[in-house]
Amino acid sequence: MLKHLYVKNFILIDEADLDFDAGFSVFTGETGAGKSILIDAISLLCGQRAQAGFVKQGENKALIEGVFDFSTNPRVLALLQEAGFDGDEDVVINREISAEGKSQMRLNHRVTTANFIRELLGYEIDIHSQHDTQYLLNRNSFLNLLDQYLDDEALLASVRTQFKAYRQLNDQLEEACSPKAEQDLEFLRFQLNEIEQAQLKPGEDEELEAIERRIAAREKIYQRVAESLEILDGEQSAVPQLYEAARLTGGFPEETELAEISEALNEHYYGLQDLKERLQRYFESLEFSEEQINEVQSRLFEINRLKRKYGRSLDEILEKGESFRQQLNQQEHRQEYLQELQKQVQTAYKQFEESALKLRQIRQQKALALQKEVEIHLHDLMLPHARFILHLKDAKPSAHGLDEADFMISMNPGEPVRSLTQVASGGELSRLMLGLKTIFTRLEGIQTVIFDEIDTGVSGQVATAIGLKMSLLARDAQVFSVTHLAQVAACADQHYHVTKRQGQDFTETQIQCLSKEERIDQLALISQGELSDTARQAAQELYQRNQKKVNEARSV
Repeated sequence: MLKHLYVKNFILIDEADLDFDAGFSVFTGETGAGKSILIDAISLLCGQRAQAGFVKQGENKALIEGVFDFSTNPRVLALLQEAGFDGDEDVVINREISAEGKSQMRLNHRVTTANFIRELLGYEIDIHSQHDTQYLLNRNSFLNLLDQYLDDEALLASVRTQFKAYRQLNDQLEEACSPKAEQDLEFLRFQLNEIEQAQLKPGEDEELEAIERRIAAREKIYQRVAESLEILDGEQSAVPQLYEAARLTGGFPEETELAEISEALNEHYYGLQDLKERLQRYFESLEFSEEQINEVQSRLFEINRLKRKYGRSLDEILEKGESFRQQLNQQEHRQEYLQELQKQVQTAYKQFEESALKLRQIRQQKALALQKEVEIHLHDLMLPHARFILHLKDAKPSAHGLDEADFMISMNPGEPVRSLTQVASGGELSRLMLGLKTIFTRLEGIQTVIFDEIDTGVSGQVATAIGLKMSLLARDAQVFSVTHLAQVAACADQHYHVTKRQGQDFTETQIQCLSKEERIDQLALISQGELSDTARQAAQELYQRNQKKVNEARSV
């Protein structure tokens, strides 16, 4: 849940420092006061794209900071842990937006990306405006909603996996059956022969490149080694003199120290002789004929040519050759290969179909339960004659199975059920969406739900019903609602009032959490437009009546 929100220099908000509790909170105020600005701030905190216009006029940057408690949201905690963050205590997310439109996000004071925050808070916060009912007009969303209601991710994942396996095999079969596959036969042979005739060996290119480097540096090395051999074996060589010194000091075994010196001189002499012979052999290995040089360069040229065609390394070229060999074998034994592939496709489809039909059976059972639950919520929202049917019908095989869904609804007595996309008005769609959110918020694990004027276009008992429904939703999630209706505000646990203060050269929005007495005054102003004793008395009665209804509904 969102525990604390700090906003500074954001559009019309100079500074707002708000604490939030669990339960149902409403935001009221005159039109244009800036109620939706607060929702915009939370949206930006959730990773929405930033713009320079969000920074208050005359300021360098805007700051939005939220303190969250994710302790009851396992999906968010898992995502935090995977990214190396600690979610056991309160988590601080903030966003700075510069006057140039650039922004930076931090989580627990560590810089992070908007994409990560968007994914993270997508599991935590659901922001719904009156325009979001378009979601209900998209048939693609119907089956997704039903599948959330199933609560059987293992079966859904199995269907997705099996369809993917079937589709991959079917694609292979279609490719193998295409005329192009037969035309490629000669080209495959040519490519395979080109690789095989090269007789490549793993690591051969590295050995040749080392030889090429030696050839390039051989003149300088040749001169240095020759000079070294002259020192060891020329007229001024110390090697014979070392041998003579060893001979002269030898033959006196009774002189222990002298005998040790003589032995050491002998060891150095034979050691130098060994080094001289090794250096001589190395010197001789530096002799490269023109023929050898040409062979090395020609071989490297051929290897590099094959790399440009078939891979960046010898291993990749050899793997490509093996792939050509398998393809060629498939083509040369085409009929047997196609028959085997067809069997695999049929087997994969059968496995997919069995799981998809099992999924259909569960969907049909759960659709009935979802229908009843939606109708209960619609009746609670003052649509007593509403009928809701979730219609399943056959569809082409897909990762979703063999079904597609449509939401069928009738709002009035005697009216036939028709597709939701054809019949519902804006106000009815809002109530249907509220009913669905009451069901799916719990299933999705969402901890904070925000409604921005979802009650537009309703009044009276319908408004009270909407307020009660949001207060019941608040048993499973923290609920915020921007509203113009006193009936909705009277159902809330907390009431925030938004005002706009204007001067000659400034405009700013202020937000205040109201006491009980202040709430009564605001309810009077919203419903009656005045603060007379009569208006206050009516507001007091509305508040007490709706709070009693909330308590009764929550106690059931």
